[in-house]
Amino acid sequence: MAVALVGMLGLTGCNQDNTPKEYGTLTQQNFLELCTNHYYDNTDDTLAQTDRTIAADVTTPTNDQCQCQYDVFSSQMPIADFTDLNSELKSNPEEAWSTVPASITDALTGCMSAPSAPESSAPVDAATSTTVATAEPATTVAP
Repeated sequence: MAVALVGMLGLTGCNQDNTPKEYGTLTQQNFLELCTNHYYDNTDDTLAQTDRTIAADVTTPTNDQCQCQYDVFSSQMPIADFTDLNSELKSNPEEAWSTVPASITDALTGCMSAPSAPESSAPVDAATSTTVATAEPATTVAP
């Protein structure tokens, strides 16, 4: 259940006091930071991974795998469901994941089984489309 663990790590970054109303650069930054364990700089809605880590000695997915997961959520799950899932993961992760549609969990699994690209500090432009690796042939979605 590695996907659940990675997804839970990324989703728990959404503070319920500041629940997002739509997917945006801040939501993407929070997700990527917790998923990759790296802080990101946000300049003009362009994210760039830094060399600074949140916690020492933590093994995480690559930036590309985490971006793929974020793209799956932002293209296939309404933001309200995303924030509800975040809240539910804190109290009962197994039950929360059991409510996620198979199309999403399958796509998340595809993100993790895609070949890992080397870590990069290249900017991530939140306004551009991203290729999502899934178990099926790659498809392009707009975040």
